Amino acid sequence: MKVKSGVRDLARQRIRWLFKLAYNETKKGNYGRARRYAELIVRVAEKGKIGVPRSIKRSICKNCKVILIPSITARVRIRSEGSKGSRVIVTCTLCGWMKRYYIKAVTYGKKGEGVNKGSKA
Repeated sequence: MKVKSGVRDLARQRIRWLFKLAYNETKKGNYGRARRYAELIVRVAEKGKIGVPRSIKRSICKNCKVILIPSITARVRIRSEGSKGSRVIVTCTLCGWMKRYYIKAVTYGKKGEGVNKGSKA
């Protein structure tokens, strides 16, 4: 049986609302309540048969389920890997769990290939 689009829309709204609540509770230092909200985010996504948005998924520690806020519950480092790009490393300050994700390097065209080369603007 398919889940109607209205249910999916409601699930997305609930996920955003729960994330805001978890974010505020984490800022206050109430990590237990923030963990509960993070668990509810995952449960609502499963019930609504939608995925958790990438921005929210990257903001939740997979080990202790706390919202990762830079300088409060997370340490963020960028490691350069030359011409390949860079890697962002987020470390949870509560449990020490590390999350790494890759950022591609932006490549431009060959030298001399400009926009409208030879035309007068």
